[in-house]
Amino acid sequence: MKKNTTVYFITALLALSPFLFNSCKTDTVSEPSPLGPSSIGVILGLTANPNVIVAGETNRQISTITAKLAKYDGIPLSGRTILFELLNSAGRRSSLGYLEGKVNMLSVVTDSSGLAQTQYYGPLKGDVRSNTDVYVRATVVWEGSQEIQDSIQLYIIRGD
Repeated sequence: MKKNTTVYFITALLALSPFLFNSCKTDTVSEPSPLGPSSIGVILGLTANPNVIVAGETNRQISTITAKLAKYDGIPLSGRTILFELLNSAGRRSSLGYLEGKVNMLSVVTDSSGLAQTQYYGPLKGDVRSNTDVYVRATVVWEGSQEIQDSIQLYIIRGD
């Protein structure tokens, strides 16, 4: 019986030996290549102030749309062109209101803080039948065929 116990012990030890030797090794964490996919480390954030506006009888309410472009660690990216577009809920160009210059598509270059701003001028009461929404999409063309996008919803209340 002692011989069987020894054989089992040696067999178990040999079976576990690869795990014992491999578990002692450690690998250091390597940083990603600076030549790797660059869009993964870039963040585009979009805000609207206010994001709810009222379609008035004669006055168009204004919302300031701000895009912030930065690296993953918060360093701003300046000198990049951001394309702002007005879209409806189906993703098509919207005719409800307009951006600066009375257009529904506008490009703005980021400043030294990585910010690009535009104004959205809401519709008039006669332009909408009921409460609705409009979307502003910001797009940055990146390297090659890559692009970075974000969008924000503006809720439009039809005034009384």
